[in-house]
Amino acid sequence: MNASHNLSRLSIAFVLAAGLASCTVGPEYRPPRAAPPEAWIEPNAMTGEPAPEWWKSFKDPELDALVVRATTANTDLRVAIGRLREARARRGVVAGALYPQVDATGSYSNSHFSENGFLKGLGGGGSGSPPGAIVPGQEINLYEAGIDASWEVDLFGGTRRALQAADADFEAAAFDAGDALVAVVAEAADGYLQVRGLQTRLALARQTAESRAQSVEALREQAQAGVADELDLARAENQAAEAQARVPDLESAVQVAIRRLEVLTGARPGTLDAELTPAAPLPTPPQALAVGIPSDLLRRRPDVRAAERHIAAATARIGVATADLFPKFSLTGSFGLQSQEFGDLPAGDSRFWAVGPAVRWPILDFGRIRSNIAVQNARQEQAAAAYEGVVLQALSDVEVALVRLAREERRLDHLVAASEAASRAASIADEQYRSGVLDYLDLLDAQRTEFASADSVAQSRAAVAEDVVSLYRALGGGWEGGAVDPGAFGLDHATSQAGAFGS
Repeated sequence: MNASHNLSRLSIAFVLAAGLASCTVGPEYRPPRAAPPEAWIEPNAMTGEPAPEWWKSFKDPELDALVVRATTANTDLRVAIGRLREARARRGVVAGALYPQVDATGSYSNSHFSENGFLKGLGGGGSGSPPGAIVPGQEINLYEAGIDASWEVDLFGGTRRALQAADADFEAAAFDAGDALVAVVAEAADGYLQVRGLQTRLALARQTAESRAQSVEALREQAQAGVADELDLARAENQAAEAQARVPDLESAVQVAIRRLEVLTGARPGTLDAELTPAAPLPTPPQALAVGIPSDLLRRRPDVRAAERHIAAATARIGVATADLFPKFSLTGSFGLQSQEFGDLPAGDSRFWAVGPAVRWPILDFGRIRSNIAVQNARQEQAAAAYEGVVLQALSDVEVALVRLAREERRLDHLVAASEAASRAASIADEQYRSGVLDYLDLLDAQRTEFASADSVAQSRAAVAEDVVSLYRALGGGWEGGAVDPGAFGLDHATSQAGAFGS
């Protein structure tokens, strides 16, 4: 009856403690409110949502295949996904502290009491010894099996704040993985465009070297016949050698670019040679690029979203530290069977139990707890400042990408006009030289200018395409929300608060 009464009182205390557990200390999180400009500085920026899977706008199947390969095999992206899995598992560790912990126990011990120890003189276990008394020289077997349970009641919300921090960490890891995905796709596209741009320049260099070699042969025959000047022949040989010297340099650059793509796609050296070594034209970038408005950027950029989640995690950890100022209430209990004879273990009179509440309240810690609260406050301030920096960098990235793209397109227009003029000039110079009106040195200068202008056009076309990639990367890659889908990697925890940010 007394045990039943004690259990009843314990149950009441348990219910009261659970009811008080709605109290949660620490500051409530409020998402930061950034104030981006209403429009971009670049006047030609088009509003509207950036195209998802933007690399497909280049309409190059090889590029599409490389992006797929990179997003499935890139080592940096796999590391980011591994961190996402780790964050998910850490959340499970924190969540487990909200619930009672139950352990199954079992033990056996054999004890022999010394005849010369502290029991000496207490008797030899004769008729004068009380029943059940331990006497010198006695040997005891003890069998025990049972269950231990404990539960620290989250009365002031420290564990719930820790769970909020773990949730925010998981969401930040999802956005970090999204940022890695944006980077991998952009680097794959940029690397592929570099390969095709270099191959265009290489083809031009080889064509020029072949043309110069033919000119040397023609002049050599004329010099042997006494028609051409030896000085003109020497100048032609010099130009031909210079043209030939450009070829190995560009061949090396093409191979280096392919090797970098192999690392990016998680492939061994030589894997992409069969696909990329055959020259192909540089893909044409899309003409119209929608970049949206600055406020939309904060919703799309995964690094901005991750920075916001870091503030949320830091805010929750202030509550975790603050909860240490208050008492910790716990309930512990054990139930089991204990017997000196193994055969008696299942008997009813072998039962034992112990149950009761406990409280622990730090009253003297020499400022440790309050110092930890100050540490967490300082970390929240750092996270807020880091967020502001990421926002500013994101806005700057887009502005810089817009300016570079617009200026490179204008530069390309001028270079194309210059190249066409240089080509006409070289054709006229060749005719005049053959007519004996023009000196051969002037013809060489016209040919050099023609090649340099054509090479500049090839470089500028590649730069325009790469600037398009940089712009899409600055915009956050065109993915709505910026985070990878956890469900795609077997992670069912949804981002609970991230969706509200930026809305």
